[in-house]
Amino acid sequence: MPMRISSTTAAVTGVALLAAAVLSPAVAQATESFGSSAQGVAPTSALQPLKKLKGKWTCTGATTLPDGSQLAFDTQSTAKFILDGNFMRWQETNTIDGTPIASAEYIWGWDAQQGLFTADRFDSSGQRGAQTTPGWVDDTLTSTGVLIQPDGTSLPLTTTITKTARDAFTVQATISLGAEPGAASVLSESSCVR
Repeated sequence: MPMRISSTTAAVTGVALLAAAVLSPAVAQATESFGSSAQGVAPTSALQPLKKLKGKWTCTGATTLPDGSQLAFDTQSTAKFILDGNFMRWQETNTIDGTPIASAEYIWGWDAQQGLFTADRFDSSGQRGAQTTPGWVDDTLTSTGVLIQPDGTSLPLTTTITKTARDAFTVQATISLGAEPGAASVLSESSCVR
C-alpha cells in the first residue's frame, strides 16, 4: 500500500528537498573551517573519487510541487575537503528570485567496512538524511537512503549526480512514495556549472 502524505507535508518536503537537489546538498556563509585552511586540504585516498565535486557551483533547477506545477530555483554551492581530508563538506543555499528559501549541509565520508561513500545531510527546515553510494559508475553517482522529517517520519530518497562536462553536472532527487512500481516521484532536477 503506498504511503500517503498530506499536501502540506508534500509542499514542505518539496521545498525542503531543493537542498537535496545538489546533494545534493548548508549554511553557505558558515565561518568555521573544520580544520581546513583557506586553500583547503587534499582528500584522503579513499575520497579521491569525490574530487570531481570540489569547488564552487552555480545551479538552476526546478522542484515539483504537490499539484504538479514546477517552481524554479537557483543554488549556490561550495564543496571542499575538511578534517585532514577525511571528509568533504558540501554547503548550499537555494534562492528564488534572489531570496534565500533553504540551506543545507552535507558531510561526505568513506565507510571502509561496507565499501561505501556516506553522505549525512542537515537542512534549515530541520530535516536530516543519510545516504550511501558505492561510487561513480561511468559519469553517474547515485546515492540512496532516507530523508527524515522534523516529526521523525522518513521518506526513501535517491539522489543522482551525472557529470555532463568537465565543469558541469545535473542532479535529480527522487522520493519513493510507496512500494509499487512507478511510485517514485521526481522532486527536483537541476543543472550546475563551476
